[in-house]
Amino acid sequence: MTKFTPYWWDDQPPYNNSSELPLNADVVIVGAGFTGLSAAVTLSKSGCSVIVLDAEEIGFGASTRNGGMLGSGHKVSTQQAERKYGSEIAAQIHQEANDSLAFTTSLIKDNNIDCDLQICGRLRTSWVPQDQTNMSENLEKLKAIDYFNSNMIEPDLMSKSIKTDLYFGGQYYHDHGAVQPRKFHYGLYQLAIKAGAQVFGKNPVKKVNGVSNDIKDGFNVSTSYKTIHCKNVLIATNGYTRTSFSRYLSRRILPVPSFIITTEEIGIEKVQSLIPGGHCIVETRKRYCYYRATPCGKRIMIGTRAAMHAISTEKALPILQKTLTEIFPELAEVKISHCWTGFTGFTFSMLPNLNCNEGIYSAMGYCGNGVAMAPYLGHKAALKILNPQKRVTVFEDTILQSRPYYFGQPWFLPIASAYFRAYDLLDQYRRQRSLKKI
Repeated sequence: MTKFTPYWWDDQPPYNNSSELPLNADVVIVGAGFTGLSAAVTLSKSGCSVIVLDAEEIGFGASTRNGGMLGSGHKVSTQQAERKYGSEIAAQIHQEANDSLAFTTSLIKDNNIDCDLQICGRLRTSWVPQDQTNMSENLEKLKAIDYFNSNMIEPDLMSKSIKTDLYFGGQYYHDHGAVQPRKFHYGLYQLAIKAGAQVFGKNPVKKVNGVSNDIKDGFNVSTSYKTIHCKNVLIATNGYTRTSFSRYLSRRILPVPSFIITTEEIGIEKVQSLIPGGHCIVETRKRYCYYRATPCGKRIMIGTRAAMHAISTEKALPILQKTLTEIFPELAEVKISHCWTGFTGFTFSMLPNLNCNEGIYSAMGYCGNGVAMAPYLGHKAALKILNPQKRVTVFEDTILQSRPYYFGQPWFLPIASAYFRAYDLLDQYRRQRSLKKI
């Protein structure tokens, strides 16, 4: 019988709240995910007293619900970034994507975090021939900016990586990898506690107010139980940012759901026969499908946006099963052990952002690429709090935009779902035309 909770949560140790919620701190962090905990580690090691608050149980959100793919990259190509920000900023955006992967990988290794880290590489597959051309051209630009350990895979060599005839080649990222995200999050939580931070779940923040008109006087952070006075506030709620808490940020972050299933155990040999390269795999299709073997090597996990708006996991399950059997027809009769969902945070720029509005800091907007980027940007946010006058990241320059039609309730996402369904049909048509030409 399918469980509608994350596979990653099974048989994992519980989190515990710190003993007593203090009334004062140097920094209050709202959100106990990768971003908030990473910031807490850096700030605490710098001598700050830090309180981390989460509205739900610690570890409830997307940090423990994602696919666990550890990589670099953005939803925006280098060419698109150049047109919008200029060549210098575009180059820095690419460089910091690489930096985020190096930072998070080192964070895991240097602190011996037990999270099933595998540097297994990631393969981005071309759904139509034009995707292969586009990726190849973008790769040349990226390598001209900075060292980039990646290469193109021609169609006749794809069988070494994956047992399917769906794709027209791909791009391979050698340094990308995978983690068990719940274990990684728990490891970060332990690092934050060890550094001196205090972490509390089930403590929703109701309001953040300045003590006076001068932000130097600090802030009052009101929870359901107490009001905490602090010098600085960092909001790290990403896809779980709600209008009731921050109208400013909720107008600038779109909560987009992603849905994931894992198969029952099909055995190491079967998994290796389907994914012989052992890589994480993502597609170029608009629907954004991604899959990998689980750390035990006995199951396959696959995720996609079954809808752009929130739907039940029960409704999403057959959509994901159909996607799985489209890629691997021989898994048509395999049962699904787990199906779950979580919210990613998208910005209108499609890039992460480190922001300060009325003295309140925020770090979010990973657009589905947060396993490496969120700990990195949390660290950068901490450095910004410690030295406000210093520019610490290019993501201070990716403007956190709003739209006149969006007030925190994404009423248009069902329309976006219909658009992407139509685009899927167009993708299929383009693919069939390409196959006829071969």
